[in-house]
Amino acid sequence: MRNTLIFLMMAMIILAACQPKPKTVPVDTAAAKDSVSTLLDKFNSAMKAKDANTIAALITEDGLICGTDPSEFWDKSRFVEEWKKAAADTSVKFTYSIDKQEIRIASDGNSAIAIEQAILASLSPKIPFRLVYHAVKTGDKWLIDFASWNFIPKNEDIPKLNKALE
Repeated sequence: MRNTLIFLMMAMIILAACQPKPKTVPVDTAAAKDSVSTLLDKFNSAMKAKDANTIAALITEDGLICGTDPSEFWDKSRFVEEWKKAAADTSVKFTYSIDKQEIRIASDGNSAIAIEQAILASLSPKIPFRLVYHAVKTGDKWLIDFASWNFIPKNEDIPKLNKALE
């Protein structure tokens, strides 16, 4: 019995050691970053133009979008619906310039986290906001599957904001 057990263990070790190693495909991170940056440029242009159809085309079907308000927790269809409502309101101006962008590509080259910072004067001319995205590569195309917009007050302004909210 003991010999059989030793033989089975040795066979398992040999089988595990003889498995072919998966081929690692080198990832061109510079090209991937450029592609994700292009995706974000298209998304930002569509947001500014209030182009809901283009926005929808740049988000995965199971995408999750979080706005600046805790109640703004939307799936793709709800986000596009809300964006169409906002686009219909001509008083809403959605102009901003990205001040900072950082893109990190996953080691497999199939996903990325991207962060952008800007001032959206129509919401707050004094408090910057940060846009956080997760993008995935589907085939040869990058799409957004998560986005979150957050106000990011400077640390020295937090006591002032707390006081104002009393």
